[in-house]
Amino acid sequence: MRRRPVLALLAAATLLVAGCDGGGDEAPAKSPTQRLEAARAALASAGSVALDLASTDVPATENGVSAAKGQGVVDAAEPKFEGTITGTVRGVAATVDVIAVGEDAYLKLFTPDFEKFDLSTLNAPNPAGFFDPADGIAGLLPQTGSPKAGGQVRAGKEVLTQISGTLPAQRVSDLFHLGDGTGTYRVTFGLTDADQLRTATLVGPFFEGGDSTYTLTLTDYGKPVEITRP
Repeated sequence: MRRRPVLALLAAATLLVAGCDGGGDEAPAKSPTQRLEAARAALASAGSVALDLASTDVPATENGVSAAKGQGVVDAAEPKFEGTITGTVRGVAATVDVIAVGEDAYLKLFTPDFEKFDLSTLNAPNPAGFFDPADGIAGLLPQTGSPKAGGQVRAGKEVLTQISGTLPAQRVSDLFHLGDGTGTYRVTFGLTDADQLRTATLVGPFFEGGDSTYTLTLTDYGKPVEITRP
């Protein structure tokens, strides 16, 4: 008489375990390539994003951009940037206010007001180009060779998954206007759980004589930004 309740309990337990096994299937994990593509799409469609560019091991007397900070509008037809750029020109370091809309750049370069300036005369990149969805920062992601998933790192309140690989030197040179465009650069991306690109660290011969490091940090995806020509 006591065996029936025991058998019933065993049957119920078996069904419960089977149900848990069947309902616990998870979607297969994305490959590094798939996550980079998702991050590219998220950035390309963000509309706007905040940029913080920093560098280390940059020779003090070399001409070039070493830092930037501001807001950008991601747009294929007319990317935009407003903020500051720090760089060295003819051995003199300075931080200047910049507004860049499409191919046009306006600087407060020792002047009280913004004036249109041809950045190519300084061999400096137009910061609006960083927000071109095809040729800017987003365009680096599909160019990454041999991407490999790494560990996780904390960045403030977020935990980022690292994906490392290499980038063609010419692609980096086109974006930063630094380096001779030969060889490859090492890159490590930091992605959020939602596959937003939060950080990108590039290491390579930006200047002669050794490697330098440039780190991009992107935040405030989609935050309303209004940038107009001065």
